Amino acid sequence: MTQSSLAKQVVTTCTTAAPTVFAIALNSQAQLARLDAVFQQAPYKEPPKTPVIFLQPPSTLNRNGGNVVLPQGENELRIEPHIGVVFAQDTSRITETEVEQYIRGFVPVNLFSLPNDNYYRPDITGRCRDGFCAIGQEVPKHAINNPDQIAIHISVDGQPKKQSEGNKMLRNINQLVSFLSQFMTFRCGDILLVGTDDCPIIVTKNNCVETTFEQLGSVSNTVIEQAR
Repeated sequence: MTQSSLAKQVVTTCTTAAPTVFAIALNSQAQLARLDAVFQQAPYKEPPKTPVIFLQPPSTLNRNGGNVVLPQGENELRIEPHIGVVFAQDTSRITETEVEQYIRGFVPVNLFSLPNDNYYRPDITGRCRDGFCAIGQEVPKHAINNPDQIAIHISVDGQPKKQSEGNKMLRNINQLVSFLSQFMTFRCGDILLVGTDDCPIIVTKNNCVETTFEQLGSVSNTVIEQAR
């Protein structure tokens, strides 16, 4: 298969529109523990009680091998690897035990953003830049054994930088999908990014990032300067 964007792949399978990509923030147990003192401060005075969700607009979608543009005036990007759940059909008000039958497959994702410490309100201007959501090849669900346990390895310019083992999320895939489906509908082909581990890797111009997902394959992207 050519390295067309996942948006185009999904169009031919499900619908006439690009998929909606949803992302979950603050699902890392380690991150929540590290930030507990911050969450106790005003105005919130407690950690979030429900999943924190935000959207990646179609213009953010990128692909394996695609370049990621470092905006003018910025020196660094944050790289967050996510496992993406791809929906097989419209999904609404399902139980945790029903989730698997609504999933078509999984995708590896490199999600880039500008470094920002606003945890309660995801930084839309820092996350929703063109090409910041690089989506790899979809793998059918039957080929994946326990997606909540997938290990992730990140290298920059060929040098290992981080390894994350699976099962470190506060809420697993079935819990997230079931909870969110109670008040919103996932359409066929939509993608849910289920969260990333704590302490993301920081990269800069000319860095080549390769993220390898156990069972899912790799996503590789090069950070380039914005044309002046």
